[in-house]
Amino acid sequence: MNEDSVINLALAFRGLTKDDITIPVNFDKEKSPRNDSKLFLPVVKKLMTAPMNYEKFTEDISMLSFRNEEEIIKHFYDLLDVRFNPESYISQNEKITGNDLVKICKRFKKFNDTLARIFSKEEKDFLTKNILSLVINTAESDESNMDIFKFNKSRDSGNAVSKRTLDLLSRLNMQLVMKNSLDAFVSCLKVYENVKSSGYIENSVSENPEYGSNEFIYYYEKEGIRIAIGGYEKNVYEGYYDFILDFGGDDVYNVTASQSTSVSGLTCIMDLSGNDYYYTDTDFTLAGSMFGAGMIFDKSGEDVYKGKNGSLGSSVVGLGFLCDEDGNDIYNAGIFSQAAASFGIGILLDKNGNDFYISNSYSQGFGMTQGAGAIIDLKGNDSYLCDTRALDIGRYEDHFISMCQGFGFGMRPYYAGGIGIILEGEGNDFYSSDIYGQGSAYWYGIGCISDNSGNDKYNSYQYSQGAGIHLAVGILKDKTGWDYYTSNGVSQGCGHDFGIGILEDIRGNDNFSAYSLSQGAGNANGIGILFDRNGSDGYLNKEPGNSRGYGNPRRDFGSLGLFIDFSGTDYYSEPGNDSVIANTSYWGMMMDFHLMDISNNEISKTFKIPVDSSRDYTKEEFFVMAKTIEPRFSLWQEYGFRKLVNDSNKTADFILNFLDTDDHREALVLRNLAFKIGYTLGKLFSEKLKFHLVNMHLRQEFNENQISYICYLFGETGNPEGREELLQLTYDDNIKIKTSSVNALGKIKLTEADREFKERVSSRLRELAFSDSENELLNKDISFAFKNYISKENIPALIHLLSNGYFGARFNAAESLKKYGNDYADFADNILDDNILFEMPFIISFAESFKELPELQFKKLFEQIYEMARNGNDPLKLKLIEILQHKQSQSEDSGFKEWSKTYLRTLEVTGFKKVK
Repeated sequence: MNEDSVINLALAFRGLTKDDITIPVNFDKEKSPRNDSKLFLPVVKKLMTAPMNYEKFTEDISMLSFRNEEEIIKHFYDLLDVRFNPESYISQNEKITGNDLVKICKRFKKFNDTLARIFSKEEKDFLTKNILSLVINTAESDESNMDIFKFNKSRDSGNAVSKRTLDLLSRLNMQLVMKNSLDAFVSCLKVYENVKSSGYIENSVSENPEYGSNEFIYYYEKEGIRIAIGGYEKNVYEGYYDFILDFGGDDVYNVTASQSTSVSGLTCIMDLSGNDYYYTDTDFTLAGSMFGAGMIFDKSGEDVYKGKNGSLGSSVVGLGFLCDEDGNDIYNAGIFSQAAASFGIGILLDKNGNDFYISNSYSQGFGMTQGAGAIIDLKGNDSYLCDTRALDIGRYEDHFISMCQGFGFGMRPYYAGGIGIILEGEGNDFYSSDIYGQGSAYWYGIGCISDNSGNDKYNSYQYSQGAGIHLAVGILKDKTGWDYYTSNGVSQGCGHDFGIGILEDIRGNDNFSAYSLSQGAGNANGIGILFDRNGSDGYLNKEPGNSRGYGNPRRDFGSLGLFIDFSGTDYYSEPGNDSVIANTSYWGMMMDFHLMDISNNEISKTFKIPVDSSRDYTKEEFFVMAKTIEPRFSLWQEYGFRKLVNDSNKTADFILNFLDTDDHREALVLRNLAFKIGYTLGKLFSEKLKFHLVNMHLRQEFNENQISYICYLFGETGNPEGREELLQLTYDDNIKIKTSSVNALGKIKLTEADREFKERVSSRLRELAFSDSENELLNKDISFAFKNYISKENIPALIHLLSNGYFGARFNAAESLKKYGNDYADFADNILDDNILFEMPFIISFAESFKELPELQFKKLFEQIYEMARNGNDPLKLKLIEILQHKQSQSEDSGFKEWSKTYLRTLEVTGFKKVK
């Protein structure tokens, strides 16, 4: 059995196929206010819909170790879905002169001036001032974080500025922007390769080669363009330069951004030898660009790079590229640095040496909207340190936001994220981050670390090491070496809130340590995967109940967790798991084969800002308090929420304004209020829905997002007040409204007095079940809703759903059928005539569905499908072993127990000591 067969076996045992490993997101239709994804990249869509194709994505990244500079750049252009052939500003075989450098700078400057004209002066000034608002958040330590109203005002105004910045940048013609950057890059690369091989430059004579203490070979300063060519002695370059070429010496580059324009234009430094010092105190300098292209090519020497924000291979709108070919180097920079990009590409390529990367947040292979950032380090023992200063007060008082080391990030809920990557070729490497990092992503982005070899250490706290957070894809793939992974939680192959997290370690004796929700864990409809393909490994987990193949039934159809250790003698903090296959939860799978918004929220020091209850507050201010979930404001949050509850009538009317809010914190307040003032809200919502249904042909009282959220609140609270309106909404043509109303009907609390209503709902659900909708979420919700309406007449519809193409529908149908006992057994003959149920993966759900039948009927069904398992269907064998062991443990009948033992002896699957 090969590794692919092992994966298929694990999935099949759970009743799944690779096609089930998907996030059912509709990318084509209008999103809700809290779930938009403007400017999402096609590659993000591909990996979200088919995450098991991650191997091709990571292998393509890994192969960049063997590509040249131009091929590397073109690969990232492909990832951004930008494709064209570059045009060099200089001829292929011409000898390089100083005048060629002037020609390159003028050509790029002309284009950049044209690009900037799409913005008004006010818009240019706004972008210049606020471009870093893309990533700077309000969690920096300042006085506004001590005042609840200042905090919320600062947070909301910051989000508004960030959104406007993205709105402006979204107007750009990215094809044009990226073509010009690529043309400039190819032209500069041609110059670099020419002078690197020849060691000189043709006819480099200028009228004034001396500048300060430097004796330049060539110097040019006209029409706003400044160029210098230095020889083999030490030179000190001060101020702004468009182009510097230096042949040798231990040089100092103390450079700044241009003072004459708000955009970067083209800046390029080429240094052929020497231990050099690069420094700047201005943003978007030193291989950084804003509306431009910034490049550094350094051939050799042990160099020190000290940049500010937006430096060392980083860009907003354009290209940032830094290539250091040899030497033990130190890279130090601020936020949005060291291969960070939005609306462009940022690359830091280091070919050899033991290097240190030190930066602030949003860095070290960071990609935001329409951007791809990548550190590619080919050789050496390297260290990645995130020296972040942004306190993560949304969760902790003693941890900080990293957003680094292969991280893709989008602006929730408006703009999709980009692509952040670290590719490590060789060496024993060390990665350290805090919250968010190390091959992880947030909001329709992709984050990836691909480490090809070495004994590596990965240290982080949360949302890291292959974590997909809120509709994103996070991947950490380590090919060889004895590696050590440590984190707190939501890490090590964890998918959260429709995210996909993957950690794959291919070879080596590795150790994995985490607190909880890790090591192949899915949460809140996420998918988490951990694959370890070889070696004697150790797995430590302090909460094994929600780790290692854990999935939970949140939001009605659940999350998936998949943990597979393919080979080796392995060690677990929970003994007895080596060479074991176990359905660790109904939504998860843990397999140790043998081939020859959950986290620990403890705060070390509780810090809470006291409430000022001496003044009067408005309803709006109470709502601001209630939505502020940061721990330091917990006393204010409780105070504001309590005040809203106490004035339930006015509060109910007030919160109608927030039904389609795009702020998830406000949505959380509405949900919590619905539990506290459910009677008042239920009456109001019922009246409003009734009015909407009567008058919808004249005018709409609510839009689809508001109606869906009302349905959601009815369902979450179980409030039956609007039951008749919910039933009517199942006939709505809008699929979102229909799905939300069906889901709510499955959750509302009904009594025996509601028998007639239950019959009408059952009838409607049967009608929907047999309509075979193509919408996966609707099928899931239909199957889920049946649990609330137990009626013998519903059994055929549930049996029909057992063969649905989406696992959410199948799993829920199986759970519902367990409740029917003898009534279900009466349908046994009809079931056995349904051939499709005897196909994989449907038969797994079918087998699960008769798990709780009375023993006589159970034996009848078991014996009839046993023959299929005997004929080599290993997944079905495993499933039959599992349900037979379950049934045997519950039985008090000695005859049934003996019958079970007989069958268990015949059901064996190679590779496992036992099935749990």
